[in-house]
Amino acid sequence: MIQQEINKIKYIAEDITQIPFGSIDGSDRKRNISLARQVVGAFIVCDLGIDIAKASDLMNRDRTSFYFYKKKHEHYMSDNRIYPEYNKLYEEVYDRYMNDRDSVFKSKDTITWFEQLDELKEEQKKIDRKMAALEKESKLLGI
Repeated sequence: MIQQEINKIKYIAEDITQIPFGSIDGSDRKRNISLARQVVGAFIVCDLGIDIAKASDLMNRDRTSFYFYKKKHEHYMSDNRIYPEYNKLYEEVYDRYMNDRDSVFKSKDTITWFEQLDELKEEQKKIDRKMAALEKESKLLGI
């Protein structure tokens, strides 16, 4: 569910900047693509409050990229004259996502709830793997 919301945010940024869909996930360093990638990364970490480690998994990017996105976001937002294209795109992505009635992450409580749900799903997978290994071992022992 979290991944679907991140994909929605990526789609919004790609639509606004008129870049090919899926290009944020690529490694292309063209200015408009890297700008959209930076805006999405900063939005996820700064406004939605998703942990940097979790965000790096969700966007398939290195964790250090998100430290960079966060640092630059704070710098760019402190003065609109520094990088007005960034500020404009960030505000458009923010407004479009937060004003969408189907957006799940409008509140921090929802994000926390989904993160806890994902953690529980991962724990359940670990338990299932351990159970399968124990069942296999018991069959080998003839129990």
